[in-house]
Amino acid sequence: MKDIYSIINTMRAFIIKKIPIREYDELVICYTQEDGKQVYQAKSVLRSTSKQASHLDILNLVDFNLVQGNGHPIITSAYCLNAFSKIKSDIKALAVSFFIVELMDKVVMEGERDGSLWDFLSNKLNDINLFANKKDIFWQKEFKKIHAEAVNVLGYGKGLSIEEAVERRFGSLQLIQNVVR
Repeated sequence: MKDIYSIINTMRAFIIKKIPIREYDELVICYTQEDGKQVYQAKSVLRSTSKQASHLDILNLVDFNLVQGNGHPIITSAYCLNAFSKIKSDIKALAVSFFIVELMDKVVMEGERDGSLWDFLSNKLNDINLFANKKDIFWQKEFKKIHAEAVNVLGYGKGLSIEEAVERRFGSLQLIQNVVR
């Protein structure tokens, strides 16, 4: 008989969203290099003594192991490879980055691997991290380039706004309007 908690996979992923469940657990929505968008469970990460909590922060690039649970696979041994600390210290860079992760959450279907989406996510977050905290960056212009590339990578027609293309509202666009000038 197989152990219910045997390791099923090692993953590399960007954390795009977290949803609290139960008292101390979270569902962690990731975009993985191997399997596309996935939902995993992180046990006890909301406890003050959790060692995994800081590794599983939104925007982080992480490596982790998975074990099969009764529902969603369970994250174990999470290790942050890149916390994008420059992004997190610059409100304009953070606003543009939140658009990217909201896009991945709202538009990308679960379980569909797409190398071009992984490259887009990885390249854009790395670029934004390089630009963060620099005074000579015109964030409105950078956002427009990222938006146009996102529409293209997702296969929508040029000239459309992402909200028109997917018929959904994006809260991050309001944040961008307020802080990116």
